[in-house]
Amino acid sequence: MIIKGGTRAGGADLGVHLNRTDTNERVRLLELRGVAGVNLDQALREMEAFGAGTRCKSPLYHANIDPRAGERLTPEQWGRAVDALEAKLGFTGQPRALVQHVKEGREHVHVVWSRIDLERNRAIPDSHNYRKHEEVARALEREFGHERVQGAHVEREGKERPARTPSHAEMQQAERTGLDPKAIKAEITALWRQTDSGKAFAGALAEAGYILARGDKRDFIVIDQAGESHSLARRIDGVKAADMRARLSDIDQATLPDARGARAEQAQKALEGAQKAEEARRAAEAAQKAAEAAERQRAADEADRTRWRSMPLSALQWEVNTLLPDREAAKAGALMADPAYREAEKVAETARAGEAKARLDLLEATETVRNLNQKAEGYQGRQGPAQQPRATLRSNGSEGRWGAIRGLFSRLGGLMFWRQDKEVSENPESKRIQTQIAEWTELAAERQGVLDRAEKLHTEARLTVGTLYSRIAGQVDEALAPEYRRYSAAQSVLDERIEEDRRRAAEAEAERRAEEIRRRVDAEIEREKREGIGWQVSVQDGVVTTWWSDGKSPQEDETKEATKDELQEREAQANREKDRGFDMMD
Repeated sequence: MIIKGGTRAGGADLGVHLNRTDTNERVRLLELRGVAGVNLDQALREMEAFGAGTRCKSPLYHANIDPRAGERLTPEQWGRAVDALEAKLGFTGQPRALVQHVKEGREHVHVVWSRIDLERNRAIPDSHNYRKHEEVARALEREFGHERVQGAHVEREGKERPARTPSHAEMQQAERTGLDPKAIKAEITALWRQTDSGKAFAGALAEAGYILARGDKRDFIVIDQAGESHSLARRIDGVKAADMRARLSDIDQATLPDARGARAEQAQKALEGAQKAEEARRAAEAAQKAAEAAERQRAADEADRTRWRSMPLSALQWEVNTLLPDREAAKAGALMADPAYREAEKVAETARAGEAKARLDLLEATETVRNLNQKAEGYQGRQGPAQQPRATLRSNGSEGRWGAIRGLFSRLGGLMFWRQDKEVSENPESKRIQTQIAEWTELAAERQGVLDRAEKLHTEARLTVGTLYSRIAGQVDEALAPEYRRYSAAQSVLDERIEEDRRRAAEAEAERRAEEIRRRVDAEIEREKREGIGWQVSVQDGVVTTWWSDGKSPQEDETKEATKDELQEREAQANREKDRGFDMMD
């Protein structure tokens, strides 16, 4: 028999736990004593309220009595066990509630006492309660004749302390998270034994999905995948707290996250894991739907192929022609139905018109500058001689015998031309032309910049149109893909049937020719039989003679042979006379 228990608060939560029918096969309220409430929830709330006038933070004591499997107690024995525990803990006469659970065929009883002594308005102490649990359990085992359970506090008799079993809080934690505390302890113990330093152990915990953190009341705690905290010392089997601290001395606790931070990190990991799982589920669902759609499409294609193979060839040819989709019409409709493409086309057309106008404006400015330059050159020609002779005169003024005189005349000529140029430059008409040239040149430069910007805008607009066109064309092709596939399948069946008809026609023609040859051969054989053509056999005086007969009589053969010999003789005679005539001529 095992008895566990401890002080606690939260009567409402305890009532929910004790009334759970989803984790128990049967729940039965055995007794309510010392309370006015008529059900378990009211009784627990009332007992918790007894501590309102005291400083006690845990006014309830919850214990459960759990025999071994197969050891059943009578109602009297259950009452004896509860009374013995109550007396040992010092709760005799205190308000209490008894609830019986049946879980996996095993009966156990939960007892909840009020710790508040109403006469003295103080809490009854709960010291050494674990030892008291074991003392009562050992006594009841002897009294009921049950098999003894080795405890950790009494009647050790030189035996090692048994492994610690999960507490009630740990069992509730396991129910919330679905993680077995024994499995967690075994895994963490294995990681501890596989590593030789604190940092290596922390890394191994992280790889296994745990987070080593610093506790508020303990040096080190472990946060599991569900965000629940575990005392590290209680999750390593066979290791004392001092040895654990010595191993973890290479870890600075200030660098470890606290319980809240570790829980937040585990929650983030859980969220990411859930998102990945959801993505995987959606991908699997999409793949399943795609496979089902492919199977339906395969069945539909097979039905179409069967129908196409059975229908007349002319009808199949007509259906193939009707199945061919009009891609250009579909694409044109999609382009006109897309507002972004229509807007892009408008922008491109506006940019093209702007580019054309800028080009014309630039052409106007450049032509005006050219005309003004020509006008200025013509005006200077009318005012004085050209500059080239002056330049020639200057270049030839320092050579020859009369170089000094020529140099003097050159300087006089330069002075004359300088005066003429000055007169031209100071002329109002010339100044006006030069001003116009400068203005139109500047305007041409500005219009060149406008043209460059217009060309850039037009190029970008056409690129946008091209991108949208490619996207819409791709969508049209994707939408028409089933129709093209069906058309291709029908065309394939049509080609197969045409090829099959051709093959059958060729086989029929070959059969007809073979039959005609057979008829001719049979007719020839019949003719030869009628005319006696073939190998003939005769036996005379024991001698067998064979010969080929063409169906004619021997007399005909002799006459024919004689005629042949005569013709050959005549031909030889003619040749001899011809040779004699040639000799005479010589």
